[in-house]
Amino acid sequence: MSLTLDLIPDHDQAPAGATPTRALSELKVSGTRRTVLKAMALGAMTLGTTALSWSGGPKTARAEIGKNGMQGWDRNDCKDAYPVGYDEKGDTSGEFVNTYGACFNGSWRGSNFCDGGWHKYGTWHENGVQADHAPTSTACGTTTTKNAWKWTTPDGRVYRCSDGFTTFWGGGHNGQTYLTICRA
Repeated sequence: MSLTLDLIPDHDQAPAGATPTRALSELKVSGTRRTVLKAMALGAMTLGTTALSWSGGPKTARAEIGKNGMQGWDRNDCKDAYPVGYDEKGDTSGEFVNTYGACFNGSWRGSNFCDGGWHKYGTWHENGVQADHAPTSTACGTTTTKNAWKWTTPDGRVYRCSDGFTTFWGGGHNGQTYLTICRA
């Protein structure tokens, strides 16, 4: 038998022969169906608000710790080093080649230098070329060394630019080392 709305009695009328339940009878406060529904609605709103505060909304800048313990910059600009701005350069490879430039400097820039959002570390092999990656920390207008900076593009997207050096072996690059930037 399925339950339909017309079988649920109104709050002010009880079916013939119904007796009150003894549930929660030890409590000093008596509850009604309306009170229970209010409590459920309040609980659902509290959970929803808490969940939204965990995931959405603007976040304040904070220093990040990357893979291998590298420190990230805790701002979305590098005004300390470049008070009038910087010339963003487009990516030379990876998934953001045809978008706004975000990262600054480096011989090569792109998402293919990333591992988990930070510059790769270790030896990688691709298309017959060996690449030895090593993240590096440098100063951005301060004495504190950092590995990664956050840049905001004109469309409002924020990217992490993580610095490193890559030495290529094979494919015409025999032991040549380049400053490479991971854009994530």
